[in-house]
Amino acid sequence: MNKIIIFLVFPIFVLSQSIKGKVTNANNEPIEGASVYLDGTTIGTTTDANGNFEIVEKNKFNTLLIVRYLGFEDIIISNPYEKDYFVFILVPKQNEIETVLIIKDGYTRKQKLKLFKEQFLGLTKYGKACKILNEDAIDFNYDLKTLTFTATSVEPIKINNPYLGYTIDFDLHTFYVRFKYKSIHSRAVGENMYLGTAKYTDNNSEAKILKNRKDVYLGSSMHFFKNIVTNAWSNNGFILFKDRYSVQANEYFIVSKYNDDLNKVEVKQTIKPLEGLVAKNEIPVHADFNLLYKKNRQSRVIFKTDVFYVDNFGNNSHRDRIVFGGDIGQQKVGNILPLNFELENLEKEVETNN
Repeated sequence: MNKIIIFLVFPIFVLSQSIKGKVTNANNEPIEGASVYLDGTTIGTTTDANGNFEIVEKNKFNTLLIVRYLGFEDIIISNPYEKDYFVFILVPKQNEIETVLIIKDGYTRKQKLKLFKEQFLGLTKYGKACKILNEDAIDFNYDLKTLTFTATSVEPIKINNPYLGYTIDFDLHTFYVRFKYKSIHSRAVGENMYLGTAKYTDNNSEAKILKNRKDVYLGSSMHFFKNIVTNAWSNNGFILFKDRYSVQANEYFIVSKYNDDLNKVEVKQTIKPLEGLVAKNEIPVHADFNLLYKKNRQSRVIFKTDVFYVDNFGNNSHRDRIVFGGDIGQQKVGNILPLNFELENLEKEVETNN
């Protein structure tokens, strides 16, 4: 199984629904037009002429608050609801001259860009349809000694996802691919990981787009986690397997209500401590399951935590410690919906459009 880690930083506790504040520079001058948004969602706003902003949303989300303005350092708040009112002072970015060291590794930029797209956007029909609008901003490095391929970007990667009707501004913090042997092809990938924050813009709500969004949601990790908290296991949906045998999920996942917006999930250990031993500095495996969705889509899910939290949308708090392989593991940026996506609202919208 290729090990695929999708890591975005998520806090656990949320307390309110309205986010207000002001954005200024170091001279206390208001900044107009700064972007203020909830990471991984379509929810955000820009500051007015006085630097003020307000985000009002009926739901609460387990995510970060991002403040961004061209030429200034981003501000990232782990709990957007920790205060009734924020005052953000933006600091100018330092004009650093980057030194690019060119090392001959035998591979062209075209080959590296192809690999990056496959491992970042994905090889599904949705991932392949995505277009990166600022490819020149991305730099690559391939360390042949460790067989590790990395990518960096001097600006948020702008992605057009035509099948799902979104534009995504993805601020790439970390991206790497580790190969099993010297290669530049996806078939040789042993592990890959990307980390960053994202702003979604909804561009299209045509019926075919809504149908695609439903198709992507069903069988996704978001759907899986919501399935856990609603205990909606069935032969027509997700079936949980331990080894080769189907098992009762409620024997392995203990779900309790943490608050109005979060569910606590405790995971029963399936891997003995000695079996879960891993290399130094790695987190040991706590539980390991196989999944089957719609009787033909197979996935594997590995838990490196014994407890996590899931909000009402199916977003979990420990994405760095819950690893997917198989079908779900192949669903990368091209298949990821905003954190505020709701299947119920989408189905109502489809009925309205029809």
